[in-house]
Amino acid sequence: MPPEYPPTLSRRTKVAVAVLLLVTMAYSFVIAGQLLLWFLFVGIVAGVYIAWLLVLAVFRLVEAVERLAAAKETEVGRGDRPTETERVDVDSVAVDEATRSDDGPTHSADGATRSDDA
Repeated sequence: MPPEYPPTLSRRTKVAVAVLLLVTMAYSFVIAGQLLLWFLFVGIVAGVYIAWLLVLAVFRLVEAVERLAAAKETEVGRGDRPTETERVDVDSVAVDEATRSDDGPTHSADGATRSDDA
């Protein structure tokens, strides 16, 4: 079974992130005197995290498509393919329709209906 995406954070990691946020907030407010600098930093970090989640979502999508392709290959490999007598030759059907002569109206390639009376 594939690992969980995104992985769950441990309590230790959550505490470390909270301490880092508090330290950077204290720095930007007390030392730099610009609280907006902290919001800029947090915004960049959050953007990078969301981009990482997007990458993980694409990886999960690719894995799902690979599983579907493998299942389809297995299904085709079992012999579910049509036999030669069941297959329809597209060229012969097109020739049959083109050479068929009936008195009804005919349809051209552009979809217009023409009558032989004109």
